[in-house]
Amino acid sequence: MSLKPKDPLLAAVRVVLFIAMGAMAVASAATLIAAPAIVLYRDAVLAQLAADGAPAEALGALVAIMALVSLCAALGFLFFRHMYRIVGTVGEGDPFIPANARRLSAMGWIVVAVNVASIPLVSILRWLESVTEHLHTDAGHDIDGLLLALVLFILARVFREGTRLRDEVEGTV
Repeated sequence: MSLKPKDPLLAAVRVVLFIAMGAMAVASAATLIAAPAIVLYRDAVLAQLAADGAPAEALGALVAIMALVSLCAALGFLFFRHMYRIVGTVGEGDPFIPANARRLSAMGWIVVAVNVASIPLVSILRWLESVTEHLHTDAGHDIDGLLLALVLFILARVFREGTRLRDEVEGTV
């Protein structure tokens, strides 16, 4: 059962989400590859860090940044994949299903995980900024991610209740 055979808005959103999933996959893979490459090319990286006035400890910081960014990008991929699947059920005309409630809840937990991962990431970036001459970041913590997580958890409850009510109505008809 489909609301519209070809809803252009849903089609556009699916394309954007597919591109976002691809970008997250590439970012995760690239940073995951970069972490050991930093260690493999240790001497060249240390020389560049020294040229920027950074201590040798910055090497470990770079590896940690790559690992944390890879984790966040992988979580971003999962987030967009859940959203892609939710949009698919909207196109099919039946978004109030238990799977979407689970997806929304998972998206909320993904947002929480990214916010937790950003704590050491921002700390490392701020430390690097303080010990190098040319690095300037706008990295910081904000409440936006946690508010998004709360909205997603509430929407998950709304979808669970919508599913329950729909099943109840179908059972009485």
